Amino acid sequence: MLEFKIVNTEEELKSALKIRRDVFINEMSVPESIEIDDYDKLNSQCKHILVLLENKPVGTARCNLISETELKIQRFCFLPEYRKSGFGKLLIEFIEREFSDKGFNYFFLEAKFSVHEFYEKCGYKKVSDVFIEANVPHIKMEKSL
Repeated sequence: MLEFKIVNTEEELKSALKIRRDVFINEMSVPESIEIDDYDKLNSQCKHILVLLENKPVGTARCNLISETELKIQRFCFLPEYRKSGFGKLLIEFIEREFSDKGFNYFFLEAKFSVHEFYEKCGYKKVSDVFIEANVPHIKMEKSL
């Protein structure tokens, strides 16, 4: 069974950060000093989402609550063997449903350009030129609900 959890415990946060270390730091060579920051703790302005498959952590995302209506999706990733499984679209839908119920109606992200088509399929529109972040081409995308 696939489950989406808003992180509430240190153990859940450690699981989310382990996935991000595996994906961003180890696989994609993003420096740890860029990947892990002050928002990576409980009770920050960010909410972390943990994706579990049969109780095994397989994906994560961080939702930065910019204002009462604006949310920035960050650090969205899955372990390699769970990509292209449809889980990413389900995670986006969970985030939008969970936070639109709390009054958020503007969602945006800075997608790696190589995966921007995934976000387009989820209804996000490109709103910037390509820019470089952590030595990787990115593009800003947004969606209003």
